[in-house]
Amino acid sequence: MKRLALVVALSVLGASAVHAVYVVYLKNGKRVVAREKYQVKGKLAIVTLKNGAVVSLPLEQINLEKTEKINSMGLGDAELLALGEEGPPPPTPTPTPAMTTLGKLRGDIAKPTGEAARPTPTPGITLRDKPFADKGVDRAFQEGLERYHLYLYRTSQGTEPQYLYVEVRVNEKEVPKALEAVCMTYHLLKQSAPQRAPERVELRLLDETGREAGLFRIAAEEAAELAEGKITPDEFFLKHVLF
Repeated sequence: MKRLALVVALSVLGASAVHAVYVVYLKNGKRVVAREKYQVKGKLAIVTLKNGAVVSLPLEQINLEKTEKINSMGLGDAELLALGEEGPPPPTPTPTPAMTTLGKLRGDIAKPTGEAARPTPTPGITLRDKPFADKGVDRAFQEGLERYHLYLYRTSQGTEPQYLYVEVRVNEKEVPKALEAVCMTYHLLKQSAPQRAPERVELRLLDETGREAGLFRIAAEEAAELAEGKITPDEFFLKHVLF
């Protein structure tokens, strides 16, 4: 029942931005969420992601039977939302040049003020080789990001085994979206499956040049502030940013 509740809740999460999608399944178990069916050019499949970026995949790496079968069901990517689903995380596509030439982060967002402006010890929040232990929880956060049309991300275990690390590359407009996606997913997990929710979510935002744009160690009650609309993403940033 809790698993079903989470599937429904995460579906609602993206209800305001639902679009037709086409999921490309690879033979190694990974997947790529596309805007439409890929185009075949020689030995390559040309895939247009939901954010407009274009990537190419070798046809021999695609599980054609599974891809056709699941997409024919008309489920989009909803069938991947089940918390208990096992499997490796989806690949992080390499963006086209257009994705790396977007505008800079707003000054009022990127610049810390008040308590956030004070020097803090380096928290060691960074990607690790070890994945988060609960693959279903890891997948739920990935799905939450994708439902906000954020595709350039990586996840791993955080600074503690019970912490989940999430790294997202964002442009100016995507900073609030990334905060909302992570906090909403965390809040829904805490409500639907509290025994499986991470103790903390360590979020690292990178701008389009790869520079750090925000570092957070989010507790469940902090995520609830944003998820329940008690504060805005801008207020959340200034209140909880570590750098």
